[in-house]
Amino acid sequence: MDLQTLLHNLHEEVSCSVCMSPFTDPKILPCFHTFCLHCLNELQRTSGKQGEITCPECRRKFQVPGSGYPKDLPANFRMNSLLDVMAIQKCSVAGVKCGNCDKTSAQSFYCFKCCAFWCDDCIAAHNIIRANKDHKVLAIKDFQDQDIENVLRRPVFCQKEHHENKKLKFFCKDCEVAICNTCVVTLHEGHVKVPLQDAANERKLRLESVLESQKVKALQKRNMITRLQSECNEIQEQVACVKRSAQNLVDNLMRVIEAKKQELFKEVEFKARQSIERLVEQQSDVENELQRIETLIEKTETFLKRSTNAEIVHLKTLFQEEVSDEAELVDCDRKELGHFLFFPNKSLMAKANSEGVGSLKQIISQTKSSNSTAEGRGITEVTVGLQARFALTTRNAANERCYEESDIVTVEIKNDDGRECATEAQVQDNKDGSYNISYFAKEAGRCQTSVKVNGEHVSGSPFTVQVKPRQYKSVLSFGGKGSSAGLFKGPFGVAVNELGEIVVTDLMNNSVQIFSSDGTYLRSFGRCGNQEGKFDKPTGIVYLNNGNIVVADSLNGRLQVFTGQGEYLTQIGCKGNLDHQFDYPWGLSVDSDGNIIVADSNNKLIKIFTPSGQFLRKFGGEDLLVKPIHCIQKDQYFIVSDNFDHCIKVFDTEGDFLYKFGNEGEGDGEFNGPRCLSVDKAGHLMVVDSANDRVQVLQLNGKFITKFKLLSGGLPISTAVLSDGRIVVSVLRDSRIQIIK
Repeated sequence: MDLQTLLHNLHEEVSCSVCMSPFTDPKILPCFHTFCLHCLNELQRTSGKQGEITCPECRRKFQVPGSGYPKDLPANFRMNSLLDVMAIQKCSVAGVKCGNCDKTSAQSFYCFKCCAFWCDDCIAAHNIIRANKDHKVLAIKDFQDQDIENVLRRPVFCQKEHHENKKLKFFCKDCEVAICNTCVVTLHEGHVKVPLQDAANERKLRLESVLESQKVKALQKRNMITRLQSECNEIQEQVACVKRSAQNLVDNLMRVIEAKKQELFKEVEFKARQSIERLVEQQSDVENELQRIETLIEKTETFLKRSTNAEIVHLKTLFQEEVSDEAELVDCDRKELGHFLFFPNKSLMAKANSEGVGSLKQIISQTKSSNSTAEGRGITEVTVGLQARFALTTRNAANERCYEESDIVTVEIKNDDGRECATEAQVQDNKDGSYNISYFAKEAGRCQTSVKVNGEHVSGSPFTVQVKPRQYKSVLSFGGKGSSAGLFKGPFGVAVNELGEIVVTDLMNNSVQIFSSDGTYLRSFGRCGNQEGKFDKPTGIVYLNNGNIVVADSLNGRLQVFTGQGEYLTQIGCKGNLDHQFDYPWGLSVDSDGNIIVADSNNKLIKIFTPSGQFLRKFGGEDLLVKPIHCIQKDQYFIVSDNFDHCIKVFDTEGDFLYKFGNEGEGDGEFNGPRCLSVDKAGHLMVVDSANDRVQVLQLNGKFITKFKLLSGGLPISTAVLSDGRIVVSVLRDSRIQIIK
């Protein structure tokens, strides 16, 4: 890395991944990860294991040399040099502490021999000492790039007490430690010692040998990954082939069924024409008979009006014979024509339901003790946490509605022991005798789905549904390391709104960026500072119900509220330990009443404020919480992630402690530095298990359901769930946002 790039990324290089602040007394572990001494002390204290330390990043365990306390770990000399460089960079703004009198001044000097800062008052005393006449002293305001490089190449001094100004020149083979001249004659007399340069060259040779062997292993792993990827591609091709074959079969069946349907239509239309022709013929006969009768009636009525009594009597017999002729009435009974009804091929339907369109067999290519077989069951398989949908049609064989619009359709989804295993089903009435039904399954296994109309089971209900475990995959990744729009230097908190917009706090760039759900950059706001609308290490973020955005401005000890477009509105709280104040506020969320839940981490409290910033109440405290990172409300519970206690703690709505689950470890349901929390579409709790580079999915009682790792393994921090169920994850070390489906 060239000097300018190093200086540009300096703040990120010297920030501790535990406290997110510049290192103080940096100590390096055997795994090459560096942390503040006070952070390691706190981690060891909470673990209760003296003499052993667990790396917060890679989770490897190491024995601490000497007294067993982190203070005996080796100092990271390069990190100390970088801290000096950062102090030189910021001297004109924040000043630098004098190594002699501890006075902070912007008018300071740096001695390349002493490797220390001197204020304007003390530098004169330094320069008049005869032993210091060869020391190179330079005012910080006069520093050039070459001077910065000289600071980075400063000599390494002994860490022993009273040896601070002694350079390390030898290596003790008996103690395997670098020592100074004073150590040679006081602490290591009689030990085998070699010049530090010789020991370093020998160590380099050994490390180079190890590196070569590891490079060979890495090449083998890459080749294996290539083979595995090739096999994955082959399986995908097989899947496509199976789908094509099944689709072809179904298409052919549909063509046959369609042809049979058309034959049935033609047959019923032909027979209907025959019946209609016969009925039309009968209708014509009846019409002729009706015309004869009406003519007779008309003539008779005229005769009665115009004829005399003698004429009427004379024609009596002829008239009665004419009107009493009942033998010629047409028979209109159509029973002999029969009724048209459709009788479905029940055996065909039963065969399709029981056997499907085919079966799937997985043939194991290598010899195993047994082969496994699975049968496809179509829509009878659903996946945990993904929306399951099916349709209910309330019609009979004659395509007539069986129910009225006012009828009540209910759905129950229970597992084998009778427990509800899905969220409340949603029933949509299509107003045509059909309904669309959807739900989210909560857990894997068999469940019975009961569909009732007006309390009575519909045909085939209850039916068995096999719920499969969730499978997670990354479908989108955006961002990357940098300071320009759309790039990050430490993406931290994430939140989403109803429009699908994703808002992200950028820890090192001290800004907030907003993206669409497909990763398109939309806008950003904020920069470094302590004035209104500026940030110093923004962490948590949340959308309020009115669309405003609340940001945890951690090192400034406050919350800031903005419109959805990023316009500054107001500030909540300030730095301190009173009820309305904060000491490193971390995660944010919103409760069921729209109030803001704040994890006040260094005060070891959870605080709740109204959207306007009025303090409501608090819970937790030193006896209950060690390092609270995030708190969310789920039903009647408040759920808190306790980072240093490596567990999840649950409180009731009054803030009284109920129970906790999880402990330190790498197994299912165990945590290493849990960070932010969220709830997925199935109602499960998602815990970002940062140091284990994964997200765990659990029930509220701590029962493990599943987990997923990220592709990069870059320290996940926070999650949010989009309306379509996709999960947004911020990845700190990788400086990217990943979307998981």
